[in-house]
Amino acid sequence: MKDKLISRIIDNMLHISPMLNRRLYRMDLGGVTGNLTRLHFAVMGMLSRHNLTISEVADRIFIPRPQMTRLIDKLEDMDIVVRNPDTEDRRVIVLSLTPRGRQLLEDMRLKVQENIRKRLAVLTSEELEDMAGAMETLRRLVEKVSSFQT
Repeated sequence: MKDKLISRIIDNMLHISPMLNRRLYRMDLGGVTGNLTRLHFAVMGMLSRHNLTISEVADRIFIPRPQMTRLIDKLEDMDIVVRNPDTEDRRVIVLSLTPRGRQLLEDMRLKVQENIRKRLAVLTSEELEDMAGAMETLRRLVEKVSSFQT
């Protein structure tokens, strides 16, 4: 019985995830993005919470370090990210967002929220209530599963 439920969950996750990415999280941001990709914005989102090394960012998004270096070079050239020596070990380089990078990220988030609001507006109040509850439950359960160490 448990295996059947897990299979149902996996099927639904694999079906819903691409739909969320294509339909709700679209990068149709009306000039906000410039030449930036979702990957750039993922890095910016991480750096908005914590300053990290290139290796830490690469490990978190499963990208080879050389590819990550090129991605960071582009963000640095656009004055979005800055490289700083670590305060405790000057051999280590720590990445942080510039004020321009923070503003660009905020503009992008607002635009994505606006796009999602427009899409969700077609739902009834009851459907929105159902979705809100389902999303809260999903978030709680995903956080629980994510904290499990194998």
